[in-house]
Amino acid sequence: MIAGKALSLAAMAVALSSAAVAQPVAASAAAPVSVAPATAAANPFSAPIVLRGKLGSETVQMRLQPKVEDADSVEGDYFVFGKGSKILLAGEVSGNAVTMEESEDGIDVSGQWDGKLDGKIWRGTWTSDDGSVSKEFALEIQAATASPKLAKPAKPANAAKSTAAAKSGANAKKSAP
Repeated sequence: MIAGKALSLAAMAVALSSAAVAQPVAASAAAPVSVAPATAAANPFSAPIVLRGKLGSETVQMRLQPKVEDADSVEGDYFVFGKGSKILLAGEVSGNAVTMEESEDGIDVSGQWDGKLDGKIWRGTWTSDDGSVSKEFALEIQAATASPKLAKPAKPANAAKSTAAAKSGANAKKSAP
């Protein structure tokens, strides 16, 4: 499978470079190529997303993002509204089919999600790890999410003034007899 992807990517690179040679320089500079939107439209799991909907009778919210090392894999978590604890997820995307395993403790599999994406709705069946419980689910893609950037805490506005005042006070004590 990886060899097939590499071959496809190599063929695409050759086709793109051939097209660039055939284009006049001014035309290629004026029309930059953007691949990401088409990819995201074809596979909404290629970028971080939030899904919300029903798992049986319970309302859940799920966050998924592609795994860095494998574009056909996703990872994330979900929670049931009113229950608070997050359940970890990891799985595979193949076309419009998505299969994920969940883990409540981060070690053991506690359930499996099997479904198909139809537009913005992911529908399917959740099954407990032992197969004794099955629930239908329907989750709607809510929005793309961005990875939060960690900001440095802001210094208080008077921090510089108080530092200067402390230094001048210390200098005054040194010069006093």
